[in-house]
Amino acid sequence: MKPVIAHLPRFAPMRGWVNRLLRINLSNMRISAQPIAPYVPDYLGGRGIAARIAWEEYPDPVDPFAPENPLMIFPGALGGSRAPYSGRTNLCAFSPQAWPYHWFTRSNVGGHFGGELKRAGYDGLIITGASDEPVRILIRDDEVQILPAEDLWGRDTFDTLEALEATEGRGARSFVIGPAGERLSRIAAVLTATSSACGHGGFGAVMGAKKLKAITVLGSGRVELADEQRIIDISKGIARDVSTLEGRGPDIQRINRELAEAGGGRARRYACTEACLSPCGVYYENVPGCAYNRTWSGHWFCVAPLMAGWGDEPISRQGVFDWRLGLRGGFEANVISNRYGLNQWELVIGMIPWLASCQKAGLIDELNGMPMDWRSADFWAHFLHALAFREGLGDALAEGGWRAARNLDLGSEIVTRYYTGWGFPGHWDGHGDFANYIVYPFWLVAALQWLTDTRDPIPSGHGYVARVMRMGPFNRTLDPDREPEMTWDEMRRAAEIVYGDPDALDPAAEYRGRAYPAFFHTKRSIMKDCLPVDDFVFPLLYGARSTEDRIYRVAGIEGPSIEYHLFRAGTGIDWSEADFERACERVYTLERALHVRHFARDRTMDELVLPAFEYAENWPSPLTGRRHALERERFEPVMEEYYRLQGWDPITGWPTKERLAALGLAGAHVEMVAGAKRAEARRTRGEEAAPPRPTPVREIHPGLIESAP
Repeated sequence: MKPVIAHLPRFAPMRGWVNRLLRINLSNMRISAQPIAPYVPDYLGGRGIAARIAWEEYPDPVDPFAPENPLMIFPGALGGSRAPYSGRTNLCAFSPQAWPYHWFTRSNVGGHFGGELKRAGYDGLIITGASDEPVRILIRDDEVQILPAEDLWGRDTFDTLEALEATEGRGARSFVIGPAGERLSRIAAVLTATSSACGHGGFGAVMGAKKLKAITVLGSGRVELADEQRIIDISKGIARDVSTLEGRGPDIQRINRELAEAGGGRARRYACTEACLSPCGVYYENVPGCAYNRTWSGHWFCVAPLMAGWGDEPISRQGVFDWRLGLRGGFEANVISNRYGLNQWELVIGMIPWLASCQKAGLIDELNGMPMDWRSADFWAHFLHALAFREGLGDALAEGGWRAARNLDLGSEIVTRYYTGWGFPGHWDGHGDFANYIVYPFWLVAALQWLTDTRDPIPSGHGYVARVMRMGPFNRTLDPDREPEMTWDEMRRAAEIVYGDPDALDPAAEYRGRAYPAFFHTKRSIMKDCLPVDDFVFPLLYGARSTEDRIYRVAGIEGPSIEYHLFRAGTGIDWSEADFERACERVYTLERALHVRHFARDRTMDELVLPAFEYAENWPSPLTGRRHALERERFEPVMEEYYRLQGWDPITGWPTKERLAALGLAGAHVEMVAGAKRAEARRTRGEEAAPPRPTPVREIHPGLIESAP
């Protein structure tokens, strides 16, 4: 193909936003731009603008692999500026991974791509259509090109990133896919840098279906802020307080000693996104491999360190993560899976525990002729290659563990143990996820978050589930010799200040006080994805060591208000804090209306996730000494309160006409109801799967499948 080149106009400048949206259609090779001003400030930025455009332009859902599926890439309102953690970026599309419906959903990634896109003069990029042959997109400020990419097709992600930087120059920032995305794996990730990935959603396959290998951006501009000094002052306060958080920084000296003992390599601290105030990642260099006679380099963070294996100390993980590959073998598996462009959370939390449990139950013992040995680096290399290249059994596994179990009729009851809902593995839910220690009653908030989302909700919802477990006395279960960060009395006082209810952080309150934190943190999720800010730091609520009541106060701002003040200082929008929170509620409710319109989603469909919580939790509560399960009759009023807080009908789960009008979405109710009728008609005609009956859930023990109590 011949390169396609366009020079695009700019529009009236703004603060925070740069007031330009880039659109590219790969079917007709058309490149255009439009102002972003009609969407802001009402939809904030990032995820909010994507939701509004999806509402306007997609009255009905589209197949994830269809050319019409829009790949939307949106930095936040303050992306590319000096605002803290503002390098994070949202990708949105109809998801290949989601099940049983291909919801329009999102993923989020760090790195520098989003900031560079803003500095090139774009608040977002929407790619539709599909090319007949491999292409890449190159953005240099006002000049945008669609270029042939046959020379890159087939390369892994690291090689592609290196080739693009060699071709376009140092400082080029790219989103790329690997072999998994090229082969339309539903668990294919989009990568930037060496471990910053949009994992969940299968958006690598969306790029693969469009024959889009890479998007590269180089920007020379600057994002103007309304009050940059105020942003700097807030950032300094955040940096000071975050530095006191327990476990924020890696012990680089210890890691380097372990590397030396293991055979070589070096480690250094690494910030996974620009404008980071608290680097907590590690970059490894020249670590000798185990399966391959070579060294590997890359970032190792988030869930990926579990590839090294994990024992049952200090708590039992019921045989999950017991492969014990060690430092070198685990790091090698991390790099290989990133090079192939695979979703690591899907692998480590969902697929491999399911396969290993099937093996212990005597259902499977080899993969493509090689004995299944999770303690062998050679087997991991074999497994990852088969998965990425869809070879043999890897072809079925490339559909993701949830689908593969049913397509193969392999451990279809076992798989429910690890996948909480919507086709995604568990996360901070006390049931599907054995990596993150959380116990009753705090996972009830996670259950509410899962209830109304379209994917694993926790990557922008750690604020409750992770903080209460790390700050409260239950964390002593993981380290009995360590004094808790906060006593239960301190937690109750903090809950009164933050949530208006001491029960919200009280384990003895059981089901009381859980609905409001879930509602509160759905708004925080929108804030994080629309500004953006870092999910592991924000929201800065309680746990501060610099205040007597342990509530964060930064630059004269109460912790729960920091996001609002960042938004106002960055954009200059003269909103009250209530206006800002209302905008967050507008975005979440519009997303809900979109899913009602597309799939007639209702409370009955929401409740498909509840069986994942209706069996005994992973670990006993230290308060009661026993393992709890969700009790539906006690949870019903909590769900109803949660729906009412959202402004949704507690019977149907639909946003009410009055709520939509109050959020400035008065016309949306008629369109939502009309779309739901079309969805019901498609279902009646058999064009859309009806909600499945929940599969009975089993407890999995090594070598056994027993009924849960």
